[in-house]
Amino acid sequence: MHARERWQIESGNAHLGFSLSHIVVSEIQGRFHRWGGEMSFDPDDVAATQLRVWVDMASVDTGSAERDAHVKSPEFLDVARFPRAEFTSTAVTTRRDGEAAVTGILQLHGTTREVELIVVAQQTSLDERGVMRAAYTAHGEIDRQAFGLRWNQDLDFGGVVVGDRVRIEARFEMVRTADMDFASATGSASPADA
Repeated sequence: MHARERWQIESGNAHLGFSLSHIVVSEIQGRFHRWGGEMSFDPDDVAATQLRVWVDMASVDTGSAERDAHVKSPEFLDVARFPRAEFTSTAVTTRRDGEAAVTGILQLHGTTREVELIVVAQQTSLDERGVMRAAYTAHGEIDRQAFGLRWNQDLDFGGVVVGDRVRIEARFEMVRTADMDFASATGSASPADA
């Protein structure tokens, strides 16, 4: 019987990005600079894995200061009212070797919806300090309309300025930490500033 392992996202090796269609034929790509999270993992019962992630919405970066200001405004994310998004897993289903479907509750823009992420384990290693590390990628898609993010404008030639489907992708490393109370650890991780 293995002990339940505690893992934490390492801020220096984490990337959380998103993309969505823009003016029909192009795409907006962006990222969040500050985010983190924890995982509780039992090697004997992978389905009981618990994952919690938080995102500082004001850290959004689309490569344009003017666009970022609009995205943060009440017309979009309204970060003054909703400064943080949180994802809490509710079920983990192994799909194939190293890949799992992680279902959970996403709290975004004052709205709560169930979403699914595909998480892929890349590798696990022991670093020179004897710290266990594990690398992952994750991806999924959400409908921004479902979270009340409804701003848009019609285009003269047909279509709208911004698409509804938002693609999410993340690359991150986790480090195994000393056992702790998982509930009290939520939100205590350092920001992911990479």
